[in-house]
Amino acid sequence: MSKLFSKRKILWSVISISSLLIIGCSSTKSVDLNILATTDLHGIIPNEMVSYIEKQKKENPDTVVVDAGDFLDSGFGTSGDMLKYYDQMSKNYKNNNADYIEIPLAKEMKEAGFDTVTLGNHEFVSNNKTSLDNMISDFEKQGISVLSANTYKKNGESYTKPYVIKEIKTPEGNIKLGILGLTLKEVGESKEWDGEKLVKAKSLELKDQKGYNGELYMNDLVEDANKWVKVMKEKDHADVIVAVVHSGERPKKPKHPGNRIQDLAQNVSGIDAIVAGHNHVQIKQHDYKNKDGQTVIVTEPGKHGECISKIDIKLKKR
Repeated sequence: MSKLFSKRKILWSVISISSLLIIGCSSTKSVDLNILATTDLHGIIPNEMVSYIEKQKKENPDTVVVDAGDFLDSGFGTSGDMLKYYDQMSKNYKNNNADYIEIPLAKEMKEAGFDTVTLGNHEFVSNNKTSLDNMISDFEKQGISVLSANTYKKNGESYTKPYVIKEIKTPEGNIKLGILGLTLKEVGESKEWDGEKLVKAKSLELKDQKGYNGELYMNDLVEDANKWVKVMKEKDHADVIVAVVHSGERPKKPKHPGNRIQDLAQNVSGIDAIVAGHNHVQIKQHDYKNKDGQTVIVTEPGKHGECISKIDIKLKKR
């Protein structure tokens, strides 16, 4: 269903799936797990979106809010404190000044109610390694977890948190909600500056991006999802897993082979729902079957805060 707020439309994508939460004796009672999701905000935090999140959290204080990447943008939609931030960053760069500046967007998204964000391609192209490190630190200080399970340091260690487990108390027992973050490999631009010339980039992969000097690399998001979902199930005993992924639903060959959501849904066991991003489209709900025959739901909430996906997961304990 949709409603019109001022000049912006907020689309509420209401999705329900059934699952079994094994936490004791059988019961006829069920509990609802509520997740709100955005993607491709590009620095835009509409008041209508914030008001809707506030309303949902008043109705259910345990509502979890996630973002599927490209929440940052150094150009489009930049205004206010973020515009001042980039102006100062530009001056520091020209003057060879490495002074640290806290990114205002971290506080803005905290005040808006976000729990996690997933790194998208714009988080990489709008930063170099140092400024990305600082940005992640600023978000973590605000209590917002920055996720990307398939991004690694050159020594093979995870660059950010791969996932988080949020324990939600209910009258029927505690629910362990696993939120897995994944990023498409094609984070670079097709062209880059070489002095005064704009030339074809060596590749779109993170390992080849200037400003990172080979310090980071990415693995295939489907392969890594298989690895981390097993960890979340076996080590952390996640009852529900939602993958929040900066990747489109299907490849647009040859330009965007990194759009892997369909592959992710069909080839990884244990994921209950997927929030997609990157393509700036609205997907209310697409259902897929994974290799175990279980339904995996996919939603994508458009761009620039025009939509919010609301995922309602109903669980019964057994």
